[in-house]
Amino acid sequence: MNEFHYFQSAVYREEKPEWVDHVLKQVDRWYQEQRRINQEQNINYAVVQTPHMGNDPELSFLADYFGKTATDLLRQQGYFLDHHEFYTSGMWAQEVACMGSHEPHVHANTQMCGLYLLDIPEGGSFPVFSDPRPSKLMNDFFMADNEVRVATPKIYFNNMVPGTFMFFNAWLPHQFTINQSQQPTKFIHFTLGCRERAN
Repeated sequence: MNEFHYFQSAVYREEKPEWVDHVLKQVDRWYQEQRRINQEQNINYAVVQTPHMGNDPELSFLADYFGKTATDLLRQQGYFLDHHEFYTSGMWAQEVACMGSHEPHVHANTQMCGLYLLDIPEGGSFPVFSDPRPSKLMNDFFMADNEVRVATPKIYFNNMVPGTFMFFNAWLPHQFTINQSQQPTKFIHFTLGCRERAN
């Protein structure tokens, strides 16, 4: 019997460990400022999230790299993009403390997302991607084993290392597992926005 796979969901991964030390040094300033604000407002969340960092001159190379790569990937997927211009609409750091996690979500009004992993302790959080088809989830069976197959509902990336860069379409549900380490997991999350080109 012939077998055809359609409506695939792509997750792209590459390693950029050479950027980690510089980026962590810059991002730590943002974490410290956000912790200070949280403390002033008596907020004690298990996840510290910075504001948008894309305009930080020390991190602009990262925003530019994400924006260009994400746009190139959309073209590779077959999209016609000549009538739009793209930009890094979101770039924030997250620090997931012990027992913290990140619930499954998607990003509206964006085209692509990215993750840049900075610090992943043993037992720390890692990304999980879920099947984006709600009609499949309504009628799913349990899987027979842990092998990744056509019907697999979740993909666990528990082999992340500092410097791992990931790209994926914004409609793909993603989350971070519960951090079971005493040390925080640190990463940057990106989103790609677009607007129509002026005539």
